[in-house]
Amino acid sequence: MDRKDNFDEIIDMERPWQPETLKKHPKMSPQDRAKIFAPFAALRGHSERLGEEDVKLMRSNRIELSEDEAQILSDKLSQIRKGMNVTVTYFQADEDGGDIGYYVTVTGTVTNVDTVYRVLRIDVNDTKDLEIGLEDILDMN
Repeated sequence: MDRKDNFDEIIDMERPWQPETLKKHPKMSPQDRAKIFAPFAALRGHSERLGEEDVKLMRSNRIELSEDEAQILSDKLSQIRKGMNVTVTYFQADEDGGDIGYYVTVTGTVTNVDTVYRVLRIDVNDTKDLEIGLEDILDMN
């Protein structure tokens, strides 16, 4: 007897929708169904590794701003004051420090704009200040 034959009677049946059945066995959301199978993940750390791969796929070359774009960004930077909330998109180079990396967008509170060392310091989620080089900033709101 073929294994498929065991389920031929029920494989194409609809889910019962009678009120007494739904009361006894309510339909689960897809998220709740996924939680049931989460402990059976065959590859530990697989999802984290996929996240790392996504970052590698997003790698790109540093974007050079045109003169007009650089002037607009300079104007925005001149208006920044300590305590302001800003969203900054900046370039983060790979470990070798070259012109290949990826762009990151963060939102936080400005703690300092250091024009001597050309660094913008932002407090993100009450952690240590994030230091962003002014030459690495692509956009700011």
